[in-house]
Amino acid sequence: MGEKSKKRGDFGEEVVEKLLALIGWEPLITNRDIECISPTVHQLSKTERKNHGIDFTYHYECPFFSNRQQFVLISVKYTDNYPSNPNSKFKSHIKDIAYALECFKKSSLRNELKFFEKDYEYTGVIFWLDNGKECQFDDVIEKLANFNIDNKLELLNSIYLVDNKRAKFLYAAMNFAKSYFKKNEKDRIEFLIPNIGYNSTLETRKTSSIILPVQYINSSILPLKIFQNKNTEILILNVIDNFEKEYLQRLISLAQKLTEGWGSKVYILFPEFNKDKYGETVEEIKSKFIDKTFICKIEVDTFNKDFRNV
Repeated sequence: MGEKSKKRGDFGEEVVEKLLALIGWEPLITNRDIECISPTVHQLSKTERKNHGIDFTYHYECPFFSNRQQFVLISVKYTDNYPSNPNSKFKSHIKDIAYALECFKKSSLRNELKFFEKDYEYTGVIFWLDNGKECQFDDVIEKLANFNIDNKLELLNSIYLVDNKRAKFLYAAMNFAKSYFKKNEKDRIEFLIPNIGYNSTLETRKTSSIILPVQYINSSILPLKIFQNKNTEILILNVIDNFEKEYLQRLISLAQKLTEGWGSKVYILFPEFNKDKYGETVEEIKSKFIDKTFICKIEVDTFNKDFRNV
């Protein structure tokens, strides 16, 4: 039983490592133990904890803030089936990584990796993936809608969960972008970095990054900026939720705000979209916008192509 569990765990780490490579998170530091600084508080069962095993560690310069280093600890939970009620299991997962983050802040590994004298941010990401052939559900986050946990845990607000639904979304959106928009080796696919007020100086401002900011890791919208040829820039809004009339209207408004001063084309991509079903609805929504030059740039489609929407 232990050997089977280890093989499943190793396979899960391989799956997640490939997914992280798609979003620019490489190279990774793999399978490091962090010495525990609170053995009694962080104990497992009745045994004092000696260390925290971290599947992956990643760090980068945060594009949202000037001179800030982002540390990310990644925990992989790869199971045969999600439990019908995932709350108690997730409490265990989130407590484990929250404790690891506390100890990482004081660890020798963190001191070896730091490249700024101050201003750091620490984040945990839990990849909780279900390998079942027929999953009961893919959206664990939806099942945790009424989830409560001890608010005394440090860094609790800096922990993200990636379930099957979010992993599938990242995988499908990134692979479609690479196959559909990358026409040659010089074309680039990057993650859009909007101006949020903390990264607005000309010297440090980045409008896009080859590294997915951790703040996007389980977002419902994945914004990409495509660079084609020398002066063609394209915005792609990949959306995890299905097509809805009111939602599309809000997405077009968002795209209009994000592309002020740039953008030759805008694609809004849903998991499913059929032009025969929704084409007239899209035309109606577009007609409501005054800026016709911008609206002519909009194309609504899917990142999951099949024979109905090639």
